[in-house]
Amino acid sequence: MKVLVFAPSAYLLGGVQDWLANLVPGLRDGGLEVTVVVPDGDHHRHGPYARAYPALAAEPIVNPSGSAEGRIRAIAALLGRLDPELVLGVNLVDLYPAALRARRQGRFHGRVVMTLHALQASYLDDLRRHGAGIDAVIATNRLACRLASERGGMDANRVLYAPYGVPVPPWRPPSGDPTATLKLAWVGRLEQAQKRVHDLPPLLAALKSLGIDLQLSIAGDGVERPALERSLAPWIASGRVRLLGHIGQHQLEDQIYGQHHALVITSAWETGPIVAWQAMASGMAVVSSRYVGSGLEGALEHDATALLFPCGDTDAAAGELARLREPALLERLSRAGHALVSGRYSEAASLGAWRRALGQALALPPLAAGPEEAAPAPAGRLDRWLGRRRGEDLRRLLGQRFHHRSAGSEWPHAGGASDRAAEAALLAAAGRLDHPDDPHG
Repeated sequence: MKVLVFAPSAYLLGGVQDWLANLVPGLRDGGLEVTVVVPDGDHHRHGPYARAYPALAAEPIVNPSGSAEGRIRAIAALLGRLDPELVLGVNLVDLYPAALRARRQGRFHGRVVMTLHALQASYLDDLRRHGAGIDAVIATNRLACRLASERGGMDANRVLYAPYGVPVPPWRPPSGDPTATLKLAWVGRLEQAQKRVHDLPPLLAALKSLGIDLQLSIAGDGVERPALERSLAPWIASGRVRLLGHIGQHQLEDQIYGQHHALVITSAWETGPIVAWQAMASGMAVVSSRYVGSGLEGALEHDATALLFPCGDTDAAAGELARLREPALLERLSRAGHALVSGRYSEAASLGAWRRALGQALALPPLAAGPEEAAPAPAGRLDRWLGRRRGEDLRRLLGQRFHHRSAGSEWPHAGGASDRAAEAALLAAAGRLDHPDDPHG
């Protein structure tokens, strides 16, 4: 089976990047012919990406003009050249109109699959807009599957599930005495809307009020780092908090996983997270918000595989963390989490699920002939004067090129701009689906 994976190259950190770096070699070892293609430009840069993930052997794709029509042409030409049986889109929306064009031109005969890694309205909007040309959706989370069908308008028979996976070494207990110093870790992107990183200072204050001696290691980087450094300054000065910045996977294994009693998750929503499975695989306990995405997934069960608290309730979070000073509870959670990941989220389990999902996508009935791709907005005066296709022809002839200010403009992840009201409404609706018995969901 020939598989093409089309992914961004602007981001060298994160769960999606880790997922792809683990998945592709496994698929290749199983006999699939997998080609990874990433954009090469001003913000999406093939070189650094290829050096960060050499096992992917990623190939570059270039948009010589920088316009939306240029992106669609470049992708359509790639699909025509490779004609893969399956093409997986990873957060690059121009794949879908390009695939429609290549199909209508008879140059591409394969199936198009959206891989869904986020609970965001913009991606579900893309699914509604481009769904006539998308053969299947593969989501990494049970709630995301429901949303793809119920909010994205996808036929439920074309929505498939395949979770993330992590290496699982033999179980070992958390190191150190939790009754002396409770060692906690927080790992992720330092931002507020999803990760709720600013819950950490009041959480530490609540733990202090309970008389708990603790150490907290924070691994990650992001836009909220300066504000977080200011709010945590006394804790950092005392040595109780370490702000490590971004550290690679090997450093996480050496400095975080297995070196702390528990991983703390404060997120509003997640489709994993991979960091939870990694922590559990190392023998750490997980103390987590009841984030949107945790309910239907059914992995984090309070007092069974993890300790849970209402999202944003830092006093409740502190109370659950305080319970970890009981060594027997800590060991029970450590063993249960390790067993959970071994059975459901190991690399072998994840790879098997992805292989099955790819086979199911290939076996689906072909879509009816779809409409022509939706026309992108004019890129400039040439498009307004001549039409976007002739405008693009002249732009290339003259060697003109747009320069973008951001990665999301150069190669957009989704079709529309982020709308806070729409995202909040989706999160509320998703919470009701995910936690139907929660009056605050």
